[in-house]
Amino acid sequence: MNKLLLKMVSPLMPMLQRTGVDTYQLHHILRVKLLMDDRRPNNTFAHTRKAAANGKTTNPWAVSLFTVTMGLFIGAFLVMFDAPFIGHTIYFSIFMVLISLTLITDFTTVLFDVREQFIILPRPVNDRTLAVARIMHISLYVFRLAFLQGLAGMVIVGYTDGILAVPVFLVQLVMATFLSILFVNIVYLLLMQSVSPQRFKDIISYFQIGLSVFIFAAYQILPRVINASALAKIELLSQWWAYLLPPVWIAALNEVLMHPGRSNIFTSLMAIIGITLPIAGLWLVAKVLAPGFNKRLAVVSTSDANTDAKPLIDKAEKKGRFDIVDKLANIIARDPVENAGFKITWKLAARIREFKIKVYPAFGYVPVYFVFFILNRQGSLNNRMEDVQSGYSYIALIYMSTFVLSAVLQHISYSEKFKPAWVYYALPIDKPGKILSGMYKAVISLYYLPYCAVLGIISIVVWGPDVINDVILATLAGMNYGIFMALFMVKGLPFSKPVLVKQSGGRVIISLLITFFIGAVGFGHYMLVKMKWNTAVSILIVPAFLLYLLMMYYYKRQSWESIEQEEF
Repeated sequence: MNKLLLKMVSPLMPMLQRTGVDTYQLHHILRVKLLMDDRRPNNTFAHTRKAAANGKTTNPWAVSLFTVTMGLFIGAFLVMFDAPFIGHTIYFSIFMVLISLTLITDFTTVLFDVREQFIILPRPVNDRTLAVARIMHISLYVFRLAFLQGLAGMVIVGYTDGILAVPVFLVQLVMATFLSILFVNIVYLLLMQSVSPQRFKDIISYFQIGLSVFIFAAYQILPRVINASALAKIELLSQWWAYLLPPVWIAALNEVLMHPGRSNIFTSLMAIIGITLPIAGLWLVAKVLAPGFNKRLAVVSTSDANTDAKPLIDKAEKKGRFDIVDKLANIIARDPVENAGFKITWKLAARIREFKIKVYPAFGYVPVYFVFFILNRQGSLNNRMEDVQSGYSYIALIYMSTFVLSAVLQHISYSEKFKPAWVYYALPIDKPGKILSGMYKAVISLYYLPYCAVLGIISIVVWGPDVINDVILATLAGMNYGIFMALFMVKGLPFSKPVLVKQSGGRVIISLLITFFIGAVGFGHYMLVKMKWNTAVSILIVPAFLLYLLMMYYYKRQSWESIEQEEF
């Protein structure tokens, strides 16, 4: 497969050579990179550090089957519409979004990995060659995934349009893949030239978070708000903005070659643009953007959120400045050890990008789920909104916020840079439970309570002030759910464990039981409100708060034997 992929690059070598790329070096760098890919454990699907160390990975056939199945689902758009042009446009729109999402989430670290520079740069290898090698390495790797994802589409077009449509569709897959890669990388390279390294990392992180929420929302909501029959009747080329969409350029190739009777001069021009733009984009990267790439890459990769010392010095010099974290920690966590656990958790959670990328999308998933439930109701949109406002959906909205709390607790103990956690074990602390209780209070204060406050204000505005007690009880129930999760599931100190760990089957069962518990509590709350037992809701606030205090007291008493410690 690697030899085949390298042969696919061969036609581009003459053009790259004219831009200053050493094609002989490029060929050998790509060959070694592909060989290393085959030997490197797949961290995306690895489950234990031991498995990663031994080079064990998940069954590649299972990963391939999942990718092919995903391609089968989006392949349905190819035959869903009467006009093949519309079907191909929507198919390649989804295809390019998925490829771009894969690039942003999985290959950003590959693009900005500077370790190979210690081996390659001492040799006579120029910036253009190494920058193009990075991009083409990612392109070849992604093309393998794109081929599996487009396999079902090739079968579908072969069945509907004939066997001659298969090679045309394969060319379209290549065009869509390279366009996605070039757009993502051109944006990255332009950002590297125009913003500071710290700002660049922040932009990439928040873009990953926003795109994750957008893809999830589009998958859940768009099929329920788009009228497929009306979409099929759209005259796409009559809209001026259609000429600016890359999926339309790719779909135009099928229209020109397989349905020439329906094509015109504009369709032909778009097909030509779709073919030539990837090559022109590669030339632009190699000729204009690649010079100085490795120097900027080294600056970006070695920069960190804490490396800018001047703001820290200025902050230290401003005596008497109100520090909300310290003030809040002194109020909520009075014990010195608990206070330290609170501050460490708060500040690291706000700084570690990997943690934010994994956790922050959960804040967007909750309203998406809520809108999804509204759209699943019967009747027109206005009738569904009236039913929601006259019902008790706000209870489900508040209880769904526990999804955010669960996401935070699942990742609060893990970090790729976990080795500095030796300081926990070097200090004379007899009860690590105090650090854990400070950690949990920081999680509640930083994430859960502000989020519930926002949802509560929305509920009060939409459903009226009578729901205040319901919001308070649901929030306390979520806090109790979180303390149960922390007590039975979180067995590590804040950011003290490596990311690749194995979760035992017993913990999965415990997690399901705790989730069932909060679901049962939420259902009971809903029934009390439905039966107009509002007094019972007000009374239950007191025992819910006392239960939280009791569980927190027990959580503080955790011993070192109950903590999963790592070797440093």
